[in-house]
Amino acid sequence: MKTTSILVAILATGLAGACAKTGTGPAVRADITARMTSIQQPLAACYKNVLSVNRKLKGMIVLDFRAKPGTGEFTDVRVSRDDVGDPGLQKCVLDRVGGLKLETPQKTAVQVSYPISFAPEN
Repeated sequence: MKTTSILVAILATGLAGACAKTGTGPAVRADITARMTSIQQPLAACYKNVLSVNRKLKGMIVLDFRAKPGTGEFTDVRVSRDDVGDPGLQKCVLDRVGGLKLETPQKTAVQVSYPISFAPEN
């Protein structure tokens, strides 16, 4: 039985540009990247589930969300771009990201745009 490798790339490069407009410093960007990296395996499981139905699905999903002031909870999570086009994957990703919060909450809200790339590895 062949095992499918899955690549879920958490793209921190997109985060730097998105946060630069808000004045968010390197420590906050690193915190956001660490939170997103912490769910890489659950996101890979989401992707693996949709690949079992359609082996050709791949692409990028860009999320927009906000880290609440004081708590750091990721709220208002929405998809601003979806190249994959699978509603099941989209819901799974939104559910996982919606459960995150910054390790070091900020005094002000942090607005984030975050790309995640999905592709089967060969």
